Amino acid sequence: MVKFLELLFKHLWIFFIIGNMANAFLIKSKSKNLIIENPELEKGYDKIFKALITYGNIPWIIMGIGDISGLTNNISDFFKPRSMNPIVLLLHALIILFWCFSIWWIYIKDGAEFLEKHPGILQKKSFFAQEGNLTAKEIKIIFPLMLLGGIAGMIFMWTIDIPTFK
Repeated sequence: MVKFLELLFKHLWIFFIIGNMANAFLIKSKSKNLIIENPELEKGYDKIFKALITYGNIPWIIMGIGDISGLTNNISDFFKPRSMNPIVLLLHALIILFWCFSIWWIYIKDGAEFLEKHPGILQKKSFFAQEGNLTAKEIKIIFPLMLLGGIAGMIFMWTIDIPTFK
């Protein structure tokens, strides 16, 4: 059992790719009914699907390269960027690049408005608010909070000595 868990933990990136693909196809499936109602949204949903498949898997592919090449022992190495492992640094640089791109897309390229026009991608579910799709204004308010959480996690990984598992 322990050997199985070690193997699973070492190759966890494969399950992340499978999960990301499942999520992308689930969104694509949900969007079919919305496209029937509004055919002009089809191109936008296709862009979202392709972005999820492409950009959503790049981090996991980098982890896979680290795993297959032997540059990393397992996924826990990616929580220790201070080790200065090149593949780990590449992943962290990519995350920062994705953050910068997201800021540009949401605030400058009207990405928040694009997401608002394509219902079913970002939805709110709360005890306090009506369920439904997020508005562009809500996306622009919530995004910095999510980004702040990611930055806090990145700072934590760079400053705290997180043990790795062999």
